[in-house]
Amino acid sequence: MILARPFRHPLAGALAAVLVSLSGPVAKAETDLLRQAIAAQDGWGAGTDGGSKSAPSDVFVVTNRAQLLDALRPGGKPDRPKIIQVKGTINLSVDDDNRELFEKDYADPAYDVEAYKAAYAPQVWNVRLDDKKRPLRDLTGPLEEARKRSVERQKARVVVKLTSNTTLIGLGNDAKIVKGNLVIGEGTENVIIRNITFEDAFDYFPAWDPGDSWKLDTSYPGCQEAYVNAATGPQQCPGGRWNSEYDNISINGGTRVWIDHCTFTDGERPDHLFPPVFPFPNNMVEQKVQHHDGQVDITNGADRVTLTHNHFSGHDKTSLIGGSDSRNSDAGKLNVTYRANWFDNAGQRLPRVRFGKVHSYNNYFSGTAAQPIKGAASLQEKHALALKMKGEFPVFRSGFGIGKESAIYSENNYFEIRNGGIGEAAIVQGGTRFFDRGSLVNGQPADFAAALNSDPKTPISSDLGWTPTLYGTPPIPAAEVPAYVRAHAGAGKL
Repeated sequence: MILARPFRHPLAGALAAVLVSLSGPVAKAETDLLRQAIAAQDGWGAGTDGGSKSAPSDVFVVTNRAQLLDALRPGGKPDRPKIIQVKGTINLSVDDDNRELFEKDYADPAYDVEAYKAAYAPQVWNVRLDDKKRPLRDLTGPLEEARKRSVERQKARVVVKLTSNTTLIGLGNDAKIVKGNLVIGEGTENVIIRNITFEDAFDYFPAWDPGDSWKLDTSYPGCQEAYVNAATGPQQCPGGRWNSEYDNISINGGTRVWIDHCTFTDGERPDHLFPPVFPFPNNMVEQKVQHHDGQVDITNGADRVTLTHNHFSGHDKTSLIGGSDSRNSDAGKLNVTYRANWFDNAGQRLPRVRFGKVHSYNNYFSGTAAQPIKGAASLQEKHALALKMKGEFPVFRSGFGIGKESAIYSENNYFEIRNGGIGEAAIVQGGTRFFDRGSLVNGQPADFAAALNSDPKTPISSDLGWTPTLYGTPPIPAAEVPAYVRAHAGAGKL
């Protein structure tokens, strides 16, 4: 039976004041940890103290979704400082009786996934192009409408909006929040999240976008602008991607956030278990059915964020900063620090940045790039050969993504990229500024300036217009980073 109110620690309230004196230094250390704020100079998120000023009556232990929701609004006042301790595993994909909900529970009666795939398959949908000479990206029809209704039903359960002045911290070494998406939205500020494993923010109803990464590439047999027949026309061109809805954590306009000693994983349902569903030329590895979006995405004017000692594991699109080139209001915001995090077998977006000033130091990046494809003269030939190769998932495609008006300051990071090197450590995605000092790639000094400026079409300046001044700890040499981060990053290591 679910408790109507969050379970308060037995020693909350008046007795909490006696806890330290009765229980000695261990209890005092635990109490201090609950009320710990970020260090005064620890990156862009400096000044975040979460629920450290909460009253003893606003310290909670929660074990399920209902208790978590209740604890976020103590006394009906969501902005009141509070400390919420997560005990065990909280599944967010549950009903009010804590019964787990699955695809069949969320699906609209008119939705059928196989019918959806058939209706919007490239061979059917891509036979005509829009005014921009691309497949129509806004899907229409009853199946797409049914998918959207299904999405809304799932979203109503699995998305939990955090409130201001909150510390959310795991109890012990096994605290988890699974199958859901925490959101720190616009107007929400001063949030601390620590010592929790976030797992499997699974979207049961991903959307097919036929125009995403679509190319009119005539090296593919039959690919051309005008439709002739089933074998010749735009439906024979490569492109399209599946896109999903949920991140483990979305900082969607929130400010003053510290995420520390957390682990992020797709759990037992990584996306490589859901391979492409359409035939060649729409069966690239990138066209897998994507059921997970980001692990920590920072968008829509979010600002003053620090991430420290986190373990991002086995995920493709890991951390996005800035959701669109067209959102010019993000200028001057999206300022983020990454320190001592482990991007472990991650694919890309480590992070991918638009607009923000990002300081990344003493982070460890480890993964496997795609095997070089030899003897292929065209994209079509590379595609065909890649299908015959069995690589690891996710493929390490890029570390830093240098996007529009971003200014990334990289310092003493360590990249360990099997089958790859500096070409994968940072890529240009519409930006013009990047600076690094002291980083290593596969044990060798990283000359990012030379690598990024090897293509005269995308010149990169090392003049960022800013220099970091906020350091939680002094940077350690890059050679020491792998051992340090392996020992300290992730939940259960606080």
